[in-house]
Amino acid sequence: IRNLRKSYKTRLVIRDFSMELSRGEVVALLGPNGCGKSTLMQTLASAVDGAFTADAGEVKVADGVQVATFTQDRSGIDRRATLRRALAPEGDGVLFRGRPVHVVSWAKRFLFRTDQLETPVEQLSGGEQARILIAELMRRPADILLLDEPTNDLDIASLDVLEESLLDFDGAVLLVTHDRYLLDRVCDSVLGFTGDGTIRRYGDYAQWLRERDKSSGEGGN
Repeated sequence: IRNLRKSYKTRLVIRDFSMELSRGEVVALLGPNGCGKSTLMQTLASAVDGAFTADAGEVKVADGVQVATFTQDRSGIDRRATLRRALAPEGDGVLFRGRPVHVVSWAKRFLFRTDQLETPVEQLSGGEQARILIAELMRRPADILLLDEPTNDLDIASLDVLEESLLDFDGAVLLVTHDRYLLDRVCDSVLGFTGDGTIRRYGDYAQWLRERDKSSGEGGN
């Protein structure tokens, strides 16, 4: 990403931002609501899709790179389908990193019991439905994951599954979340959004917090 500049309506949300995102990196995006975190991810996704839109700058993407996005919108799940079919839509298993995995093993990976496989999705809890979404995300071929508030409304078991899945993912991840524990566990660095379009990179959440509090004069905890 080189000298990216992007406005939303009449407000500049990304000002002359540059960075390189490499395989294996997990980067958190931090800042107040409306500061440009989602805009940055949408801009990157548009560049991969060949529909790049920005006011200035460029995003260069390696050939063949694929992006997957995680959303908390569960409307895409067929609630009438069984858990078996939701986890493995095309047969008795899934293809994960080029290898076939039986649906029973795939279900256990996401904390489902074998006796739940014929249960309709509509009878599963919200946390269980969230784990279906995580399973779908992880079986999709992707080099970059864009996760915008993936921890919202997740139960503890689902949070653990998400964390383990991110640690196991060998591509790059951009992550927006308010979950401090998840940030500390999985992220290699942090992008701090100031709200005026400036984006700075920090080593971790604590460093960003200290800089934010120092700039605002809060002293901070």
